[in-house]
Amino acid sequence: MATKQKKNKISVALRPISEHRIRIMRILVQVISFGLINGAIFGLGRMAVILPIEYPTGGPFSTVWNAFEALQYAITFGMFPYLAISIFLLVGSIFGKTTCGWICPFGAVQDMFSYIPIKKKKVSRPTNKSLGKVGLVLVVFIVLMSIIIGASWANSDPHTKTAWGAGKDMPFSTIDPVSTIFATLYYYLKWGIQGESIGAEIGQWEFLFFLRLAILLFVLVLITLYPRAYCRWFCPTGVILGFFSKFSILGLKINKNRCTSGCNACEKACPVQVPILSYDKNITDKSCTNCGECVDACKEGALKLTLRF
Repeated sequence: MATKQKKNKISVALRPISEHRIRIMRILVQVISFGLINGAIFGLGRMAVILPIEYPTGGPFSTVWNAFEALQYAITFGMFPYLAISIFLLVGSIFGKTTCGWICPFGAVQDMFSYIPIKKKKVSRPTNKSLGKVGLVLVVFIVLMSIIIGASWANSDPHTKTAWGAGKDMPFSTIDPVSTIFATLYYYLKWGIQGESIGAEIGQWEFLFFLRLAILLFVLVLITLYPRAYCRWFCPTGVILGFFSKFSILGLKINKNRCTSGCNACEKACPVQVPILSYDKNITDKSCTNCGECVDACKEGALKLTLRF
């Protein structure tokens, strides 16, 4: 009898792990990825690796290139971004937006903010879909700006490129909240601790500096109230990967034969509000990051993260 009670206690103690097994694996991968991407802290050098993630290439401890920044960098120097596009195509067609859910450092930050004990909000499905178009508009605008800068650099004195200011190489970096939190704020703090003059630096870009802070604060409040809001509505990297996620080899599958209770637990658990039950087999929504929250939530085993051939 005592042995049975002991087994029951162990089973109850381990239940949170079994019920959130994918989340636990994902958190471990996020921690390891964050360490490798910031590998300069541990003495790692920069690697010739381009990843479709939201993290500044110029980050103080960065070891990899940001694919969207690489795309902008090539265009602003008058080159076609073959490598960056190839990375998006390769990663997107194989893994979809898995890098957003499992590897991206700012994706991990958004997950951390979602744990803040404040009542979370949701938007309607039409609104969620419409807000997703903001990211597409942003990508088109940034690419057009990069083309204009690249054309001005190629057709005139290369030194005139400096007239574009802080965004001359990568236009989005001037307002990117991820760059602000992982690079800009770090450098200003470092200069202040070292006693260097940061007032002159701020004064040089005073409007831009405070604009970046305002955007960052807005995004932090938004992701606290709406889980993964930046990821699903604004992230340029996510927008581009979303083009290929519909055809990705790795993704979510639903077995409607097992989905019999109508509990809707999967959609309630989804942080990006994917209409999971509207799909018959493959979940091909461009917002899906393959985070696996829906798989953990489904008690009927109707969902799985697997290879789709």
